[in-house]
Amino acid sequence: MARQTHHKHSSKKGYRRLLDGLAAIDGVHSVATGRVKPRMGSGRPVAAISKVRRTESGLSITINTEGAIVDAYVVTDRPAEVEAAMSDRGWTAS
Repeated sequence: MARQTHHKHSSKKGYRRLLDGLAAIDGVHSVATGRVKPRMGSGRPVAAISKVRRTESGLSITINTEGAIVDAYVVTDRPAEVEAAMSDRGWTAS
C-alpha cells in the first residue's frame, strides 16, 4: 500500500516536508491535516511537534509552524514505534 499525505489546506513547505517525512516512517499508513489555527505570541516553537496523543486509529499530533498551529492525524497500527521515530528525528520536545 502506498503511503500518502493528504494536504487539506494550502500549506507552507516547512510543515509539508514534516508531514511527508511522517508518512515515510515505517508503520505509518497515512497522514492527514486537520484544523489550522493562527499562532499567537512571539518566539519560535520549542519543537516542530508539540503534542502527541494516542487515538484508536493511531496518533493525533499538533504541529507548530512560524505562523500557525496545525492539528494532524497519523494513521498507524504501531503508535509506539512511530512516536519513537519522531523523537529520534528531533521532531518532539521529549
